[in-house]
Amino acid sequence: MNIELVPERQYQVFNSVAGRHHHHQPIWQNIKNLLKSCFGTQSDSRLLNRDGSLIDINRLRQNINDKQQSYKKRHITWPYLLNIYSPSMTNSDKKIYQNRARIRYNRLKRTWQERVSQGDSFYVTLADTILKDVRRTDRHIKFFKKKKQILFNIMMTYSVYHPNPGYSQGMTDMLTPIVYVFIDESMSYFAFCSLMNRYMSSLFDQDQIEINRRIRLFNLILHSIDNELWNKINVNEENYLYVYRWLLLDCKREFYRFNHVLRVLELVWINSISPFVISQSITNYRSLFTIFICISILQEDRQIIFSYSNDEDLHKYFFSSSSSSRSHRSTKRILQQAQINYSNYILSQK
Repeated sequence: MNIELVPERQYQVFNSVAGRHHHHQPIWQNIKNLLKSCFGTQSDSRLLNRDGSLIDINRLRQNINDKQQSYKKRHITWPYLLNIYSPSMTNSDKKIYQNRARIRYNRLKRTWQERVSQGDSFYVTLADTILKDVRRTDRHIKFFKKKKQILFNIMMTYSVYHPNPGYSQGMTDMLTPIVYVFIDESMSYFAFCSLMNRYMSSLFDQDQIEINRRIRLFNLILHSIDNELWNKINVNEENYLYVYRWLLLDCKREFYRFNHVLRVLELVWINSISPFVISQSITNYRSLFTIFICISILQEDRQIIFSYSNDEDLHKYFFSSSSSSRSHRSTKRILQQAQINYSNYILSQK
């Protein structure tokens, strides 16, 4: 394609006219958008090769760790974080994967839809349970008002084909961020399956062994980092029930803005790659980093916590679901403090 350059003098004349007539600006914006679509943005080129394969997984993690991700950038990074795409997959490989995922997902979905339409009691009961939770999950966010059917379909499909752990309350909380980023129903399903298989399924086991182990670990780490805060909370053992929700959902309900929730989750995920040995047991980075986010939230609310003089007020603080109890928190400050505490603790264990 040949591009005819405008002579400098003619360009200066045109530029002065364009400065007086702002309706010409969209033309140049369209040209900029066209160039971006042809050559890619600078941020994309740092992560992906021209064929769409990932340049380096460590560079991707560092990119996420260093700065807030845009909505568009998450379309690139989250499939790698959730192990949907392998680093070597090209653009054509990704299209093939997406088509196969859509075919497979639709086949799985049709099976339980037929059983529900036939009135199978197990499937009907499961559908009623999931539908109740779907209707109240993130209902304050406009995006999900028209996505309830997608959330329901994915959650039903997962629960039917993953009887262990099956469906548990709280799973829809972890599904909504994935649907928000991936949008596509079939891709969201496989991303959610990956999240559960790699990180979370043991947390929803009925024996509660894993979640109780993490609560005990939280207790030990908080005691070592902030003994004064630990003593304040430890007055009433029931207060530790709030940690169950925080650790189960990666603190997803503890931040006021949904975009901040996405930021918290992606930082949790990039700290979930390698195992870390502590107290003769394997604890992956995910569980540790989530614990440090919990502790940083408590430190952020330190003055509020110490202002309460009785257990009843403290209990209300821990179990309040109102937005006013979260709106004062600085997500950036909490995450920075979590990373500092996290790094210092790992160094202290070596």
